[in-house]
Amino acid sequence: MSLKIQTPPPHGGKLVDAVVRDEHKAVSMAAGLPVYDIKPTRSIIDGNPIRNVYREVMSIAYGFFSPLDRFMTRNEVESVLKERRLTDGWLFPFPIIFDISEDDLRKLGVKEGDRVLLRLKSQPFAVLDIEEVWKFDPKDIADRTFGTPERNPEVVRRRFDEKHPGWLIYRSMSGLALAGKVHVINEPVFKDPYNRFWYPPAKSREEFRSRGWRTVIAHQTRNVPHTGHEHLMKNAAYMGDIEPCHGILVNAIIGAKRLGDFVDEAILEGHEAVNKYGYISPKRHMVTMTLWDMRYGNPLESLLHGIIRQNMGCTHHMFGRDHAAVGDYYDPYSTQVLWEKGIPSFGLPAPPYDVDKGLKIRPVNIKEFWYCPKCGEIAYSDTCGHADVAQRFSGSFIRGLIAEGIEPPPIIFRPEVYRIIVKWWRVYNYPFVNRKYLELKERELEVDLKPMEVSSRR
Repeated sequence: MSLKIQTPPPHGGKLVDAVVRDEHKAVSMAAGLPVYDIKPTRSIIDGNPIRNVYREVMSIAYGFFSPLDRFMTRNEVESVLKERRLTDGWLFPFPIIFDISEDDLRKLGVKEGDRVLLRLKSQPFAVLDIEEVWKFDPKDIADRTFGTPERNPEVVRRRFDEKHPGWLIYRSMSGLALAGKVHVINEPVFKDPYNRFWYPPAKSREEFRSRGWRTVIAHQTRNVPHTGHEHLMKNAAYMGDIEPCHGILVNAIIGAKRLGDFVDEAILEGHEAVNKYGYISPKRHMVTMTLWDMRYGNPLESLLHGIIRQNMGCTHHMFGRDHAAVGDYYDPYSTQVLWEKGIPSFGLPAPPYDVDKGLKIRPVNIKEFWYCPKCGEIAYSDTCGHADVAQRFSGSFIRGLIAEGIEPPPIIFRPEVYRIIVKWWRVYNYPFVNRKYLELKERELEVDLKPMEVSSRR
């Protein structure tokens, strides 16, 4: 019996690759099609952009969501909501829906069996083959996606509402959907700094091979790193096989943010600073990104993260307290409940790695790191015996210091990371996401598109 762990296969067995790289074929596919200009999903509460479906097109087409290769039909959404599985049986946590207004659909004049050209920033971007046009109740989808205390008592603590950003995304959808396969026909060009961190699954797997990384542990992030994150990565990486994991993959979720969050550019470059300045050796640490407007679904989000990072070639995934969570909707350790014993009410009677057509990535469940003044160091909560004097990391406290122009002390925040925040503060005249940044980000996005001449009908 070998104790060495090997790179897992993609979820579903094969990476989806729905990117048309032959320009003549791409132009031919787009010729004569009705055109739909991609629009953001805007909050029904304040009108802020909270999602852009182009990110889902990208994550489908480049294989991050493998084996999913399309926007879901009604039956597929029902399967996901009832069992957290695609109709072919593979685990998948969230409905992936291409919604459109009735007015836009009427203007398009399309029906099932037609193909639509999707434009982004006034340029051809992708084609969608319409398998089904179907209606849904946005509130019903939102409620069923995240669960309720009555239906999911193992982990759900209170009913979801418009203060939960993921619930609000589904609630703000139009109620009319186009389902079908999608192909990118005009590869977007990433802007700086995003271009340095774009490693789709096929590319990340090749990068791991070239670095000699047999075991790789994933770190999910939507924040700039403080030293607690750094210690989480360093310590979780010891869980390899006969030796610690060869690589640490930071994979940042890039998309619409909440007011008060750090801006995406600072998140990416802040994590880059950790290896650039040697706090974790660049030989063991790399920073990447996934395009996704986060749903903050705690255990369900962790399942998507496991799918994405397994597709990228990771063997392990670290999960901490309040993974991918906001507020007190879920139990703070509900992700760890999922990966330790499953959540039957969500269709998982056993952990994701212990069910049919489940995941191969291995969880590393971690509690929390704090600063202990008695130990005089950053300590792990389960090994430090001084909980009564422990000083916990607080993102709100750190943001409060930064908003006042106070550099956090080095014991909790590396000075090089703080300088990255200041860099982007100067660009946007504010260190955190505000409404101006949201609108600018929606207008500019992370990409540009090359001009492509195609004959189309409007």
